[in-house]
Amino acid sequence: MTSASARLALAATFLALAACGGAQQDAPAAPEPVASPAALPTEPPAPATAAAAIPARFLGVWDAETGTCDPASDLRLDITPRAIGFYESLGTVTAMTESKDGSVVITLAMEGEGEKWDQTIKLELIRSDGAEWLLSLPGPDSDVVLRPIRHKRCPA
Repeated sequence: MTSASARLALAATFLALAACGGAQQDAPAAPEPVASPAALPTEPPAPATAAAAIPARFLGVWDAETGTCDPASDLRLDITPRAIGFYESLGTVTAMTESKDGSVVITLAMEGEGEKWDQTIKLELIRSDGAEWLLSLPGPDSDVVLRPIRHKRCPA
């Protein structure tokens, strides 16, 4: 074999080894260990007890569009993440559903004037006349028939 043929044979050997995977490749990662039954929790996690928070866009003090924003105003609403303060009553959020249109239906555990009851209301933000308004109305299960009340945001 001539030196040119030897080099050619040696190159062919290296090419054949490379094509067959003769070079070392990274080994596949080892599978993650599976937790043993003793390491798994024995009880399911406790369900969340806190009701959903009222979205930030509704928070603040609101009064009827003709109101003075005075704390004594009978249509004033003081909305916090977990409660709504009304004239002479307070409602603590027990459930809330947010709609795709941005409105929320809130179920409240109400207390006021020595009584307790549940109340459902709907809140919706609207923009008109260059201002932002809060539209509130009783929920579908209310026995009170009222027209929606338009509230203005009170200064901080």
